[in-house]
Amino acid sequence: MRRKILYIEDDPDMADIVMEIMQFEDCEVLTDSGKSLYKLLKSNDIGLILMDEGLSWCWGSSLCKELRANSETADIPIVMISAAHEIDNIAAHCGANAYIRKPFEIYDVIDVVNDHYPRK
Repeated sequence: MRRKILYIEDDPDMADIVMEIMQFEDCEVLTDSGKSLYKLLKSNDIGLILMDEGLSWCWGSSLCKELRANSETADIPIVMISAAHEIDNIAAHCGANAYIRKPFEIYDVIDVVNDHYPRK
């Protein structure tokens, strides 16, 4: 069974890049701006969330904190993705499991996803 990842990103080009990378790792990547986050989590068996920090309508770290505070979503691994210089601190303070700094290399994404969402 393919691993399902939810990528919260409002830049369609960035979303396409990550979707393409993860297809080779036998992952299905659903993308959303974050506005349908809970609907997608409820209707899909998501095993990992990739979360952009700088969304057009909110901060990804705020969504991460919401997910951590909800007992139904608190255990889903979350990886923050951002070009923000302090993304390491942001990820630590919002409860993310890891972070990826933009710009990234293909294997930065693959390695972090495989570390936090291993194949069964």
